Amino acid sequence: MARAAKRSAVNLTMTVEELTADLVKEHEEWLSHKPQTVYDLVKQIYEPLLKMKQDGRTDSEICDMLTKRHVDISAGTFATYMKRIAKELRGGTRPRTARKQKPDSEALRATPDSRVNTSVSDSKEDSSAQMASRPKPDSAPAPSASPSMAGFTSRKPPALDA
Repeated sequence: MARAAKRSAVNLTMTVEELTADLVKEHEEWLSHKPQTVYDLVKQIYEPLLKMKQDGRTDSEICDMLTKRHVDISAGTFATYMKRIAKELRGGTRPRTARKQKPDSEALRATPDSRVNTSVSDSKEDSSAQMASRPKPDSAPAPSASPSMAGFTSRKPPALDA
């Protein structure tokens, strides 16, 4: 047997529009005090900070002023944030995202005189032309990485008396 849901009556002392406006106002006030990153804060107050720098204040002085107001930031980080925000405002970059993917094709790095074969077959099996152009595994010894010292001596070989 299903129960009927009980609903209590609401005695509003204001209209629905007033209630909505009051909730929106309270939410906006909460957002203004909501914890945020130091970068977001510097971005919000960028214009006054830029004016201070243009008027001759150093990054250290501005950071000391922010620290007195409980915004802990080093001068180096502050300088980085200011440059990044200026670049974003100029339209130079997008907000930071993940790293770019490296190209996974060797053909992109190949030069015309390199030994990299830039023609890539779609099939996984090698054609007979490709097989014929490959060197045999034992066809030539691999060159050594460093010069060999074989045969080099600084003294005469010992005399073998029989």
